[in-house]
Amino acid sequence: MSRFKNLLKNLLLFLTSCIVAWLLGEVLVLLILGEQAKFPRHVVGSSFGLRINQPNSHYRHKSADGTFWFQINSQGMRADHDFSFAKAPGLKRIVSLGDSFTLGYEVNKEETFSNVLEQKLRSNGINVEVLNTGVSGYSNAEELLYLERELFKYSPDVVLLSFAPNDLEDNPRTNLFKLEGGNLVEANASYIPLGKVADFLNRNAIASFLSERSNLFVLLKERTSVFLKVTRVANNIEVFELGQNEELRNSPSAIYQRRLAGAILERLYADTRSRNIPLVIHSIPWPSKKGLVEMFPFEDFDVHRPGISFLSAKPLLDPYIPDPKQKVFNTRSHWHYTPLAHRIVGESLAKLIPEGTFDKG
Repeated sequence: MSRFKNLLKNLLLFLTSCIVAWLLGEVLVLLILGEQAKFPRHVVGSSFGLRINQPNSHYRHKSADGTFWFQINSQGMRADHDFSFAKAPGLKRIVSLGDSFTLGYEVNKEETFSNVLEQKLRSNGINVEVLNTGVSGYSNAEELLYLERELFKYSPDVVLLSFAPNDLEDNPRTNLFKLEGGNLVEANASYIPLGKVADFLNRNAIASFLSERSNLFVLLKERTSVFLKVTRVANNIEVFELGQNEELRNSPSAIYQRRLAGAILERLYADTRSRNIPLVIHSIPWPSKKGLVEMFPFEDFDVHRPGISFLSAKPLLDPYIPDPKQKVFNTRSHWHYTPLAHRIVGESLAKLIPEGTFDKG
């Protein structure tokens, strides 16, 4: 009996030591490194071979830049209600494709450029809804297949694609497509990194709680992710170097990345043209010490063609960069758009919708 008591005593002592050490770690991280960006990624596998936002999830993002709440509907979109495949008479619909910029990391739902676009068009007398289908970490390859396999079912009147600089590296990383003899070839039917392991971690209540609340947990998770080169942080470092270094931009791997992105966009353009759906492309610049960098692969995809409207956010946001009081990127976390940038982009997109696409009513 005394042996059992000693074992229990040692176990309690061990657990107490772990809790004290963890709490001490929390205090040290906060004091030395400050508030960590607590952005739990509720991204899981789907029935159509791609990762999507966890259906029916509700969670919080918190950083030194603010606190933001997320609600995902049963279809994996950032919305507080579901959408039927069939549209009501007179209703127009825009599908908004993209990654965490589109999903709206670091802003609330009503502040996303997709929502600003919807509200602006409605104020112009257009009965429209914008489906925010952004998924954190998405590439153009995934966006293309998501559209083909699932989102065309919603009968969009416009497809909006937001191109992020890290798409250039993320497209080959998914290995969904490759170039053979200059032609786009499907390499794999699905891409769900870490598969069931990622599903478990992103759905697990304890991991989600720690991702939302613990500075130490987030720091360890972030450092591990950087080491494994699967996070945006690692991606963005390489994207920044590509944007600043001419030699890197002209390296074989960088040229391949641009050509692959161009080929994927060509297929997306062909999809929309065959359905007579206007394609709107919004290019997100990357902020650097020298200013904003435009990373869109113009040399491999011609945006000046029928059925395409193009918006570069760089000239829109450039005037705000010198003014610290009007930030357009959240500088104390993961460098996503601020509400100001979302508003500027959303209102500009509303002006870009091709005339005659929507009938007022």
